[in-house]
Amino acid sequence: MDLAWAAGFIDGEGWIGIARQTRKGYDTITHRVKVAITQNNLEVLEHFKRVIDESGAITKGVRTEKMNRQSYALVFDSHHALNVIRKVRPFLKRKSHEADAVFAMWEEGLMGKRPGAKGWPPEIYKIREKWAQKISRLK
Repeated sequence: MDLAWAAGFIDGEGWIGIARQTRKGYDTITHRVKVAITQNNLEVLEHFKRVIDESGAITKGVRTEKMNRQSYALVFDSHHALNVIRKVRPFLKRKSHEADAVFAMWEEGLMGKRPGAKGWPPEIYKIREKWAQKISRLK
């Protein structure tokens, strides 16, 4: 029951996606799976984190004069994000296609594996970018 609630919360308030990161001195882009939920109720995010039982960070958003309440973001990264998606996937409705695309990217793009001393071949980066763009278009 709690995982179904968590899935509904992700469907309504959450974001499943791929973060792209460039590093100084490298010409490749790093892709990371992320699940994020932004909410103005800190207790709800803390409850979500307990229910999902994965490591994630809760941070305070920058509050402006136009905002009535403080906002918070709960972010799961990399394999923790993948585990969140695995747990809620049976219950997802709106974001089920994004979840399935993340699973495909993880497998086909060899996500979560180490590249070795020579790094990944260019084809792996192309596969990852292809899936990252597809997931972005599913929004």
